[in-house]
Amino acid sequence: AVRDLLGALTPPAPEAVVVCGIGGIGKTTLAVHTAGRLREHFPDGQLYANLRGVREDPADPAAVLAGFLRALGVTDPALPEEPQERAALYRTRLAGKRILLVLDDARDTAQIAPLLPGSPTCAVLVTSRSTLPELPAALRLRLDVLPAADALALLGRIVGEERIAAEPAEAAALVERCGGLPLAVRIAGSRLGTRPAWRLADFLRLLDGRRPAFPGRDGAEGSVEACFRLSYDLLDAGQARLFRLLAVPRAATLDLTSAAALAGLDPAEAERHLERLTALGLLESPAPLTYRFHDLLKEFAAARSEEHDGPGARTAALLRLADHMLACAREAYAAERPGHPLVGLLTPTTAQGAPPEAGPSHIEAVLAVAVQTLEAEPSAVGLIADTLLALDPALDGSFLWAALLAPARRVLRTAEERDDIRAAGRTGSLLGSALTRLGRFDEAEAALRAAERAAVAAGDEAVRTDILICRAVARQGRADWTAADALYREAIAVGTACGNAWGTTNARSNSVSTLLHLRRFEEAAEACRLSLTAARAGGDRYGEAHALYSLGIVARHGGRAAEAVARHRESAELGVRGGYPALEVMNLISETAAHLAAGHPREAAECGERALAAAQRLGWRAAEARALRLLGTALADSGDHARARIRLTQALAHLEALALPEAAQASAVLASLAPPER
Repeated sequence: AVRDLLGALTPPAPEAVVVCGIGGIGKTTLAVHTAGRLREHFPDGQLYANLRGVREDPADPAAVLAGFLRALGVTDPALPEEPQERAALYRTRLAGKRILLVLDDARDTAQIAPLLPGSPTCAVLVTSRSTLPELPAALRLRLDVLPAADALALLGRIVGEERIAAEPAEAAALVERCGGLPLAVRIAGSRLGTRPAWRLADFLRLLDGRRPAFPGRDGAEGSVEACFRLSYDLLDAGQARLFRLLAVPRAATLDLTSAAALAGLDPAEAERHLERLTALGLLESPAPLTYRFHDLLKEFAAARSEEHDGPGARTAALLRLADHMLACAREAYAAERPGHPLVGLLTPTTAQGAPPEAGPSHIEAVLAVAVQTLEAEPSAVGLIADTLLALDPALDGSFLWAALLAPARRVLRTAEERDDIRAAGRTGSLLGSALTRLGRFDEAEAALRAAERAAVAAGDEAVRTDILICRAVARQGRADWTAADALYREAIAVGTACGNAWGTTNARSNSVSTLLHLRRFEEAAEACRLSLTAARAGGDRYGEAHALYSLGIVARHGGRAAEAVARHRESAELGVRGGYPALEVMNLISETAAHLAAGHPREAAECGERALAAAQRLGWRAAEARALRLLGTALADSGDHARARIRLTQALAHLEALALPEAAQASAVLASLAPPER
């Protein structure tokens, strides 16, 4: 089988292949092994997705495309919202690259059609329980059950060859009872491995007395379910309950503390249960203290939960998990936003929490669990709204703002339906923040105005401070400096009155560009000094880096280019160390402007190239447009008119698409260049 797959997938003419067969037959294992053997033939990498085809929540192709695009260097702000646009961008990114795609557990052809690369240099390896007859494929490999000799060899590797030799007839009967399914043999072997004194004959009698777990199934899959049942029935009550509840959340994996919270257990007790389940083969542990199900086992566990736990118990488990996630997000918020009173104004939690590793997978898991919990218990909208709001620093650091939009709108709709104005204001605040960062200023303004009305009605002044700042940033994006100035002053007043020290510092630092455009230079410098002093006194790393960035802008406007460059480099270094990639982009763009102001176009062009690359890595379209404009200007000033024309044309297209006011500047510089020679 491996040889056939390698032949079909190896360049120079890689093909699409389908590996099909019943659950537990080893499709995924074969696919992953083959992909490993092909690594050197696909130097641009491999992309893997579990499509969850047999689950009740199969993977949405649009979400899979988002994950693939991130892996290809596209960050969330640059992800198109429309699935067709995502697919087009995906195929553009794959064009000419040698990449192997592994699409595991596909439901049907419709699910995988948007994920096909459309590039002859890429290969596709699909696993499915279906043969997917509509999919053009060079090879369809149907896996059959293991031959008796291979099944016996697998069992022997698990339980020991001496036990097989001692009871050869019983061993043969056991692998026959397992239907030759590798998963069933592993489960049975794992169970025997934990009972070295058991005879195979005794185990066989137990297994033969079991009926398939899922009515209506027979054959090999019925046999593997009987193996599940045998191992499940030997769990103690606590282990069995945790096993069942782990199937409730829509999350591919759970870490130890999340699993413990889900079941309401002490982490030490949960770890003992989880390790026992892993030893029995009922769970997989892809990383230390991280756990997941095989699809068949998740289906089995979900069915057992339906039998034993009931809707109330499952909803209670989700609420405990959501409570834990809010507690963890609150701790992360406190660390990143010192002096912000929101930490003490979030919904109280039972869990204590600890700052999580807030990578993309964690954020996506929190968003998925938040929506699922809300579906099960709409009255928890306050808890869920606070969970999303507390993700704000993690979202700012990761720039996963686009992933927030759909969940936030779902939560906002529930809050409005239930007349929960506090939850509506908080969710609307975060939604408006996301839209602002994505450059969708008109949508952001509408969301933020509604959020502010709700915050005023709820007396939620700490959140209102942040809403006002975000509204001011949106007005800056439209070059409406007078309106932005008024909003910043209001934010400072509201933040001061309600004790939002972080918010007032943030408002002052952000207001500097507005003050400079209004030619209030002394006020801008004073705002920087106040912000820097407050941030350093409060241990606010982000605030310190942002204040240094603002000081760089003030120095540039004051004609002190060398000082501006030094401030921007200091700020960028702090931003990188602190995990704030947006600050690195902002500083590189402003440093480029400082080199231009000093009359150093070559240094400006070099810095502009770095700014452009950083903006593209982050997927920050507005920043990319500004970097292109400055880079084009620097190239024009250095006499490289051909490259300048290319960059300025690109800048103009971006700026006009985003309706940014710098379009006029780019157009003027472009018009000043001599026409290209014919």
